[in-house]
Amino acid sequence: MTTSRRFETLAGALHVVVDGGVDDGLALAMLVGARVPIAQVVATEGSRPLEQTALTTARLLVSLGCAAPVRLGAASGLGGPYSDERDPFHGEDCFAGLSHRLHPATPPNERWTALEGPVLATGALTVVATAVAAGQKVGEVTWMGGSVSTGGNMTAAAEFNAWMDPVAADALLGGGHLTRMIPLDVTTRCPWTDRDVQALKACSAAGAFVGAAAEVLCARDGRFVPHDAVATAAMLDPTLFHWVPRRVRCETAGILTTGETVVDRRRPAEEPHTLVAEDVDRDGVKQLVLNAVAGAGS
Repeated sequence: MTTSRRFETLAGALHVVVDGGVDDGLALAMLVGARVPIAQVVATEGSRPLEQTALTTARLLVSLGCAAPVRLGAASGLGGPYSDERDPFHGEDCFAGLSHRLHPATPPNERWTALEGPVLATGALTVVATAVAAGQKVGEVTWMGGSVSTGGNMTAAAEFNAWMDPVAADALLGGGHLTRMIPLDVTTRCPWTDRDVQALKACSAAGAFVGAAAEVLCARDGRFVPHDAVATAAMLDPTLFHWVPRRVRCETAGILTTGETVVDRRRPAEEPHTLVAEDVDRDGVKQLVLNAVAGAGS
């Protein structure tokens, strides 16, 4: 698969912010397969500590044949330390217990550098909000995070990536920076069955090792929801989604609602606003994922 024509309209190489997980691995495989130029991959804390997230990410990139540097993201959120109340959803190794199948890599030890260009964020927005506040030339941000009306997956109200650093999420979403938000409402409409996972495993060498990890989660949960791959598809081909300009804020101090993204749906918003994905071509996204990964690690 050649470089996405959509990506050619974005200025500069892509900065990717990941938080470790099988769907992060699938997103990276898509980018490599689609020949998207990557400036750096910033590993941030997710369901596992920063050092584990960074090491697994580095091993993924080596396995994908990608030379982009992996750098360390923030060690704490803008509002204070990241919470310890996290479940290792993707396994202790961030790869469903199968990281031993990945190529070895040197543990990353360099901190992230300026986000000068477009950003794909599939984790907490700490480094993105920090870069914007510092006046760096951050381009369009595509973020997998938040929810509109479906509730949360970390708490009853909060989606995980927003919950990890609600102060950063509110700063970015409420600050008027050009951002596309792909919420749980959309990503959860794109679940994969075992049949889909088998198609992923068969499409390329990269699909085989990412698919093996997805297979573990699919067997455990009865399905695999590739949240971050859906967000990557939104960056590569936004025409697969229905976008509505909305005013969005993130609750930072609620007793029961910290991390909830509050989306004003009374009417489409004038600028400044966030572009919120509110519908999706599920079959189109699935095919885009498979086509992209088919070009990676082959």
